[in-house]
Amino acid sequence: MKLGITLLTTTLLSSAMPTFAVAQDDDTYEQRRELSNRIKKMRKVRKQVPIPVPSGLFGIYAFPEKGQGVAGINYQHYEFKGLLQGRDAVSAATVVTSAPNRFFGNPGQPPTLRVVPKKAKADVIFPYANFSINDKIALVALAPLVSKKTTMETFAGGMGSNSLGTKTVSSKGLGDIKFGSIFRAYNSKGNKHNVIIDTVLSAPTGSIKEEDVQLTPANTRKKARLAYGMQLGSGTWDALLGVAYWGKQKQWGWGAQYLATLPLESKNSQGWRYGNKHEVTAWLTYEWQPRLAGSVRLRGETQDTIQGIDPKIYGPGLGANPENYGGEKVELSIGINWMVATANNISLEFSKPIYQDRNGVQADHDYSLFFSWRSGFF
Repeated sequence: MKLGITLLTTTLLSSAMPTFAVAQDDDTYEQRRELSNRIKKMRKVRKQVPIPVPSGLFGIYAFPEKGQGVAGINYQHYEFKGLLQGRDAVSAATVVTSAPNRFFGNPGQPPTLRVVPKKAKADVIFPYANFSINDKIALVALAPLVSKKTTMETFAGGMGSNSLGTKTVSSKGLGDIKFGSIFRAYNSKGNKHNVIIDTVLSAPTGSIKEEDVQLTPANTRKKARLAYGMQLGSGTWDALLGVAYWGKQKQWGWGAQYLATLPLESKNSQGWRYGNKHEVTAWLTYEWQPRLAGSVRLRGETQDTIQGIDPKIYGPGLGANPENYGGEKVELSIGINWMVATANNISLEFSKPIYQDRNGVQADHDYSLFFSWRSGFF
């Protein structure tokens, strides 16, 4: 009897085990098929759209069909450390004993600068979206949230290099909102070659009256208007005009862009405006996998000095002189782009200046980081 039960149990287990194994195989097969279909879908999307561009670029999106678009969030981080006079690195002691104070001759104003930046950083977060209204034109808009912080070093009295110490000043808030259109001038079959034109307006929504408590050469603390570079906006209506080309061939992508930022007013409500700015950038990308691409990018810019003056930005501080703004700069960037899902990209880019020739004396730009999340909707 015991032998019969044992044989029956063995038979039942034996008959059940193959069924369980087949069920496992079926589940594994379905998972593999689903993964295969997802990869095929991604490859199909990749063939239809350009290889994703580096994170730090502006306005390189337009869609060929009505009702398509993209939305996302960009984050930009900038670090500054030390001082530059033209192309040369200089010490704070050298600057405060040699660089002229624009306001010298006015009561109480020393002949040289007495307050200089030791280090600085800026963060910008901006959600953005564009939407194609037809097969040629897409509307674009973004709203930046800006945070700036600078550690200033103050030197005692009207001359010499006796440091009184440092004081950190900051500003934060809404920057200049931008909106406009992207025009698709040319689009070849399969998006192998594309040309777009950007026409964007920048509205003066960012504050240009930011103040903070500052350490003076007399070793007192005084609340005063911050330097031009610490303000949150330009104070003027500006035009952002650009043209971009990009192409692709198998796993390779490439492109170039020219972008100009041109103030449309001679001065803002406080009596000044930023100088005209021109940027040129070129990039090369390579897809290691359908989901993963790397990039290298070279960018150059030139900008004029600030025109006019704010009478409330005053004193022997480096940032109070409008001539200490603008100049030339070339940056090299490397980046990575990951398609986490169909038409959803996360990208990261690290940028480092390789050449700077700045007007007057300025903070030395150390490096930048760019992060973005983009999601297309079709």
